[in-house]
Amino acid sequence: MSIRLERGFTLVELMIAVAVLAILAAAATPSMGAIINNNRLRAATNETVATLQSARLEAIRGNRRAVACMSADPDAALPACNPAGSSGWIVFLDADRDGALGANERLLRRASLPGQVRMLPSAAFANGVAFNADGFARDAGGNLLNATVSLCLPTTRPQENARLVSIGSGSRIRSNRVNAAGECPTPGDRP
Repeated sequence: MSIRLERGFTLVELMIAVAVLAILAAAATPSMGAIINNNRLRAATNETVATLQSARLEAIRGNRRAVACMSADPDAALPACNPAGSSGWIVFLDADRDGALGANERLLRRASLPGQVRMLPSAAFANGVAFNADGFARDAGGNLLNATVSLCLPTTRPQENARLVSIGSGSRIRSNRVNAAGECPTPGDRP
């Protein structure tokens, strides 16, 4: 006669394991939200920097004027520059130098940003950035452009919920993290 021992969990042990798992999941949820928001901001910042750099590169490579501007609908058949309610970017060769994408001008790039990310341009950035063949962006007065666009999420997770992408001295593109305390900051005209 042999005695067979059953192995397994008791109901009490199972309930304790589920309770511990629930506590760990509850502790990880806020952190996961911050990671997701941080990744959204990082993606929007990288896309903005890449868009500006591609416009600059096309201007230099093609020895022509290239414009990068914010667009409310970058995926439209003929997207337009529109800083109000912007959800992305477009880059095009501006043959007629009017700062708007025309039917005969070449669209080089479309970029959409993650849905919850807001873009707030400084006054110098609002009409887009035009890069000349020398690789420098200049304002309407012919001065080297110094402008900033704020990319932000209206949240407190992460605390650094905004990124400022700036063009300094007409061609230097950089980004910085900003703690906007849950609000989207209004950028200044200096990087």
